[in-house]
Amino acid sequence: MYRQSAWSIAAVEDHLSDSIGLKCQIARYYNPKPTKWVFEDVHLQRAGEDAVVVPVLQAELINDTWQLSADSAQVAWTSRHRLWEAVQEGLLLKRTGKQALKLNVTEVQFQEIELPPLRHVQVKHDPTSPTAMASWAKVGLQDNAPTIQLAIDTSAGLPSKLTLHTDHLRTDLLALALPPLSDLGVDAYYDGRISFDLMGETPLVELQGDVLQIDLSTALASKFHLQGAGNAILHLSPVVIRTDINNIVRAKGAIVSHNSHVSRRLLNQAAQHLGVSPLPHSPIEDMFAYHQAAIGFDHDQGGLVLTGLCGNMPEGTMFASRERPLVFDNGKRMLASTSLTNAFYNNASPSVPSSQGAVDMARWLAVPSVNGAHQGATVIATRPTGSPRY
Repeated sequence: MYRQSAWSIAAVEDHLSDSIGLKCQIARYYNPKPTKWVFEDVHLQRAGEDAVVVPVLQAELINDTWQLSADSAQVAWTSRHRLWEAVQEGLLLKRTGKQALKLNVTEVQFQEIELPPLRHVQVKHDPTSPTAMASWAKVGLQDNAPTIQLAIDTSAGLPSKLTLHTDHLRTDLLALALPPLSDLGVDAYYDGRISFDLMGETPLVELQGDVLQIDLSTALASKFHLQGAGNAILHLSPVVIRTDINNIVRAKGAIVSHNSHVSRRLLNQAAQHLGVSPLPHSPIEDMFAYHQAAIGFDHDQGGLVLTGLCGNMPEGTMFASRERPLVFDNGKRMLASTSLTNAFYNNASPSVPSSQGAVDMARWLAVPSVNGAHQGATVIATRPTGSPRY
């Protein structure tokens, strides 16, 4: 009679609330044996609003490991920061002992935002391991849906780094956190690693991987009102972003394309603002065709170095036909990062963009006061040993 009473349910709710770090409400529970519990209609709340809702949650202690399972769960996107705090406070920092924890959820849906569901979510927590938490999930409902893998390192005693691996994550989804990756084409996707620094004074995200199947027509038209055709690959090795102010701290990598076209106007603006050297051409041509393009970039605290990396061509070749180079870099001279904004938006001022798109791009690069230190500089950046040619 006591187990079916409101007193018993309230006692279980209080125990779960203390353990999880969020207000917990359940409709009823069953305890068929000492090591197994079944909870129905579970609500984890933040400030009186549901953060997580689980219709049925089972918990069973098997071989010194708590096995938790659910068919479905709903997560409020607006509560994601508080949920992460609860994971830190209630799981990674508070749990003691040797009992591991495994959670399996068949499908997780997000509220208040158009995100695909996560399927076959698996979370493992081992308090005795330096990599204290690891998880795995499929993104979306398709059979060939991409997978994401996540690991949290606690070797320093506190959660210090969160690493996410993905094999085929669409950039329109990634753009919810990183807006510059929007409008790259319906087939564009990211393949690589995303790391979050949890210990620093500022929130940093590092991307190391490839953005593949970029549609140059869509990307150039939507972002810069320029023409283009063909596909490109963006190699990131790495890019570090400060997310609280949406600022790129460091970016290194290359963009590579084959058998494509770009607007001749973009090439002319690059010659004006970036100092690249295109070979003479007919002024009546609107589109610039090339067999190969390979451009390395190194952006650091307001300074930008561009390098031509076309293989089987003279050093410094940025664009090439099958037989000869078409465009050379500027001798690897360091530029102000605002020069890149001006090249795409054709602004006369070296530091102050004139359109909203240019303003947004300049915000992602370094601030003008930092750029000023590099304006007109002639620092030569040598290509590191073993740098790839494409």
